[in-house]
Amino acid sequence: MMVLGTGTAALSPPVHFVWKTLMRPDLHPHNRGFSWPVMFEDQPVPRVVESSEFDRVVWSSPWSTVPDILLQFDLRPTTDLRWTLSAHAPLPSLQTIEWLRGQVRHLVNVDLRNALGH
Repeated sequence: MMVLGTGTAALSPPVHFVWKTLMRPDLHPHNRGFSWPVMFEDQPVPRVVESSEFDRVVWSSPWSTVPDILLQFDLRPTTDLRWTLSAHAPLPSLQTIEWLRGQVRHLVNVDLRNALGH
């Protein structure tokens, strides 16, 4: 797999809470009656394809237009989160890759922070 992008975010909730939130993208962590992340109507909710307790979560693609994408979240005990977007060849266009990176940045820095209440 080839890495299309990566980034980091420092989060304030405990690492086990963030990990559990990433493990259930279909359920809002505070049970507010809606799911996170906030997906477009025609987009699938990602599913967990691999995980390691309190350490790593890998999602299937949450974008129907690029189904072969994987999104990996690596967590550190200090609740530093690193995301990595990867894909098999053939790779999407550079324009699509930039769009995907922006989507992940929004997912982590807006949706995840809002879902966690921080």
